[in-house]
Amino acid sequence: MATPLRLVLWMVWCSAMGWLWWEHWMSTGLALTAAVLGLALFAWPASSARRRHGGELRYVEMTKHPIG
Repeated sequence: MATPLRLVLWMVWCSAMGWLWWEHWMSTGLALTAAVLGLALFAWPASSARRRHGGELRYVEMTKHPIG
């Protein structure tokens, strides 16, 4: 999933938690906990996937083979 999409999903998640807090369906601590949980679910997996490659560049060899 692309990073901008993850951030949009996190903002929607936080908006939903804020609305639930505003309507008094959720306490402040629970809403903040849900926002942090949403950050962990939506935003951080992209950074851990980037670290896995170790910063090395990988090239794919593209060769043309004759059709025959």
